[in-house]
Amino acid sequence: MKIRLLTLVGLSLLVMFSNEGHAKFPWKKKKAKSEQVKKATPYEKLFRGKKCETVKGMITLHKMDDRVYFELPLNLLEKDMLLGSTISETTDNRFGSVGEKPYAPLHITFIKTDSLISLCEVSDDYMSHDSNLQQRISESTRPAILKNFNIKAYSPDSTAVVFDMTDFLLANRDNMNPFSPFSPIMAAYTVSKEFRKEDSSIMSIKSFDDNLSIRSSLTYNVTVSSMGVTYIKQMPFTAVLTRSIILLPEKPMRPRYADSRINIFYTPKVKFSNESQRVENVYYALRWRLEPVDAEKYEKGELVEPKKPIIYYIDNAFPDFWKKYIRRGILRWNDAFEKIGFKNAICVKDFPLDDPEFDPDNIKYSCVRYSPSFIANAMGPSWSDPRTGEILNASVYLYHNLVGLVRNWRFVQTAQADTDVRRKQLPTDILGDCISYVVAHEVGHTFAFMHNMAASSSIPVDSLRSASFTNKYGTTYSIMDYARNNYVAQPGDKEKGVRLTPPDLGIYDYFSVKWLYSPIMSAKSSEEEIPILRQWISEKLPDPAYRYGRQQIRTRIDPSSFEEDLGDDPVKAGDYGIQNLKYIMSHLNEWLGDDPDGQHRQAMYQAIGNQYYRYLKNVMYNVGGIYLTEVKDGTPGKRFVAVPREVQKNSLKWVIRELKTQNWLTDKELTDKFALGVSLAPTVRYAAAKNVAELYKNVVLSAHVSRDPYTVKEFFDDLYHEVWASTLNNRKLSESEKILQRVIVEVSSEGMEGKKLLGCWAHAR
Repeated sequence: MKIRLLTLVGLSLLVMFSNEGHAKFPWKKKKAKSEQVKKATPYEKLFRGKKCETVKGMITLHKMDDRVYFELPLNLLEKDMLLGSTISETTDNRFGSVGEKPYAPLHITFIKTDSLISLCEVSDDYMSHDSNLQQRISESTRPAILKNFNIKAYSPDSTAVVFDMTDFLLANRDNMNPFSPFSPIMAAYTVSKEFRKEDSSIMSIKSFDDNLSIRSSLTYNVTVSSMGVTYIKQMPFTAVLTRSIILLPEKPMRPRYADSRINIFYTPKVKFSNESQRVENVYYALRWRLEPVDAEKYEKGELVEPKKPIIYYIDNAFPDFWKKYIRRGILRWNDAFEKIGFKNAICVKDFPLDDPEFDPDNIKYSCVRYSPSFIANAMGPSWSDPRTGEILNASVYLYHNLVGLVRNWRFVQTAQADTDVRRKQLPTDILGDCISYVVAHEVGHTFAFMHNMAASSSIPVDSLRSASFTNKYGTTYSIMDYARNNYVAQPGDKEKGVRLTPPDLGIYDYFSVKWLYSPIMSAKSSEEEIPILRQWISEKLPDPAYRYGRQQIRTRIDPSSFEEDLGDDPVKAGDYGIQNLKYIMSHLNEWLGDDPDGQHRQAMYQAIGNQYYRYLKNVMYNVGGIYLTEVKDGTPGKRFVAVPREVQKNSLKWVIRELKTQNWLTDKELTDKFALGVSLAPTVRYAAAKNVAELYKNVVLSAHVSRDPYTVKEFFDDLYHEVWASTLNNRKLSESEKILQRVIVEVSSEGMEGKKLLGCWAHAR
């Protein structure tokens, strides 16, 4: 028994010690396990043990060691997005204001190639509906790489890639910097910018379901100069920019083709087609995506709300009394949208204080922003989906000195008729109405409505003194015109019920809203909409109230499409306006007596001079003028018609007579109280005389297209006889005539243009 027991024990030990590995030495089994350390993944190595701020959303963002990492889901690769910048803070708002979006956003996409992520800018210029052409168009418009990024890691579940975006965000890029091309200093001076990357940094990160934003502090040394003179040298400048990325709609909006006969902003495309025998230029109208919640009720003619209303947020930084009038200016457009079947198409909200997602600097939100600036202006740009023209964001910028601008307009244009404005400070309700008008005009731009500078040109001048007419139409048929206030109205007209201000909305504005925003349910495609849209315009063409006049910026040809004019006859309107300016001048000391240092009176005096100069130019450009009208085949009208010969002759004589009789602009009792400066009369006369001397260029073109031309010879004959009338008749020259003759001679002898002009003189004589 003992022998068997010893044998069993021996066999057990033999089996135990004969096994390989840890079975041979059981006490080593635990040690082997403790030596097995799990290797860290690249993702864990990147973020483990470091202070890292992470926010989750469309793209998860990590901010660590002053760098920002994108954790981009693979399902977002090659998706269409917009990348834009907003100024959130700035050292000096002369270069750009808080809330301003200085540049159009970039259409971007992320593309993965092996171990690289490429941030690319997408080209949207070419399009085609033909599938056999689309592949080659795609190959011919490959997205351009803005920057490549090395993939640092994959997410733990391998559904996203991580890369470092810091160097892209902290770079001086021309279309992503804080220097607005719309700022006065950028437009008037040469601005040199030395970027200081070492003094720039990432500040904060946010990410949401369909967008994200990153704030970066960018620092520069700025030098401002002009014509060899340096005004600012190496000034330290820091701005905080919010860069937003937003997903474009997965299902693009159906585009609407623009028409050159109506005042709509557009995005151009080049269209390739199997049917067409040429490459076509087409234009998609910019527009918000307004779709009825209930299509059946809408088609029955019932008022319905849109699926997604247009929401504007009002900056809480505005002076309190502005907010009511800003809201009123925005909401007046709802009346036009109701006419096409939409209820509450536009909503207005204050900046929410309890919404963690709200960020006025993010392109997801459309805002009306306040700028504490000396700029006397306002702007209303928008951002759109470049694929379709769908407006995605709107911004309205109101600069504080806007109130000074509208106050001056109201005084200089209506003080002759309105006793309420004959003071240094406008009453709150009148100033508020002026602000509402400006806001409504700028909001009109954010709906994609361009200026219509011909909107008042068909109104008979005397109708502007009619109570019934002005209460129905105001001063113009469109608030997208620059027809501010009723400068035709005479003393006593207000008491007769004459309206002195523009309409809330003009009849042309209602038409623009109908044309751009009416859903055309019967059309199955953008192309099927075209005949319906053209018919709507054709129906209105016989009525001059619906004429569209494009704004003229570089050249002035069409005298019916000018800024700041009223009525169908600039000579008659000018006579009324000048009569009113004389009346205001004669009472300036009386009405503005509460002005101890005279600064306000001097500003109004200058504004009177500017207004007078506008009246001169309104008439002046009849000379050599050509009426321009957009027409298409099958619709009535001519594209260009010269201003009648007699109108041109009489306009030239009217302007010269005015330049000889400007003594009313020199009032010593008034101007002796002002700071030292040149009198307005010679200043205006000199500027206007230079304009007159150069009108022969327009006369050449106008004579070419006219059947009864006002010729260059006739123009110079008239100019000669009007300017030198006293000399030819042996009369003593007035001071005005001396200046006028001197300016004409100076312009005639200056440089190459002078040689051309002298040649014309010689030919005419």
